Amino acid sequence: MAKDQGTHIDLQGGFIVIVVSGASGQLGRLTVGHLLQRVDAARVVALSRTPDAVADLGVATRYADFDDPASLRGALEGAERLLMISMGSLTGAPRGHVNAIEAAVKAGVGQVIYTSFARAGEPGQPQALIQNHGETERLLAESGLTFTALRFNQWPEMWNLVGLPAIAVATGVLPSNSGDGRVGHITRDDSAAVAAAVLAEGGCEGQLLEVTGPEAVTDADVADALAQVTGRPIRCEQVSDTDLAAALSGRGLPEMYVQGWTGLGTYKRDGWFDVTTHAVEHLTGRKPTPIADYFAAHPEALEFPGAETVSSTG
Repeated sequence: MAKDQGTHIDLQGGFIVIVVSGASGQLGRLTVGHLLQRVDAARVVALSRTPDAVADLGVATRYADFDDPASLRGALEGAERLLMISMGSLTGAPRGHVNAIEAAVKAGVGQVIYTSFARAGEPGQPQALIQNHGETERLLAESGLTFTALRFNQWPEMWNLVGLPAIAVATGVLPSNSGDGRVGHITRDDSAAVAAAVLAEGGCEGQLLEVTGPEAVTDADVADALAQVTGRPIRCEQVSDTDLAAALSGRGLPEMYVQGWTGLGTYKRDGWFDVTTHAVEHLTGRKPTPIADYFAAHPEALEFPGAETVSSTG
């Protein structure tokens, strides 16, 4: 059965065509929404493995799969700027990234904007998942493409994946293995606004931009933010890596999440997230969202039935 190739636009009108990959994902959808506040919808193309899923965005759609090189030839036709939303990998740059870069070269894409991660390419980078971003940045540099890497700091949405805000609200304790490590949390929506600004305006060529929230905060600061939002007493309790992993496992989290969050704690502890910049305000004209404001806007993340039965100390 033939794949739905989506809707197309006339590329002969002389305007710059902006292509957003992964448009059916949360970051991609948000980016298209912010783009439409800056440019005419006729300039935007949304790529997805399921074009029907992005038909509601109000822009042209095309089928594209980074793991299917043949699909990328038509998908990138006429693209001047491409948002390349990253894929995860623990073993170097994903093959899909290689395919996308090669296709962008062949299509003559004018600028690739890549969604990277904080301090991805720095020497000594300890996290394999983040090393893959540094490897992709290297491949982009070697390709000859004009590119910009948006090195997003940790999204506060990551807290919700493991349910710790809800547990903290229910128990009054936020377990942490990060010590005094700080994180420049940036929301997914602020990240999308930055991506849209670079896509719409261009610029930042060749830059590895660290993109962060307004300040770098500790887990104790996160506990204070939760207390401020909920009006309940909440404190941060430092625990060992082993005890945190046991607490998360006891909550029934998949082992991948358990190891991932515990590893992020050591990453915080060693200072890898301790970055703050003014990139959000400089590029978008708006101030980034403080973490307390993020939690206030997402009360659903603070509600978890049965959370009171889970204790960080066992």
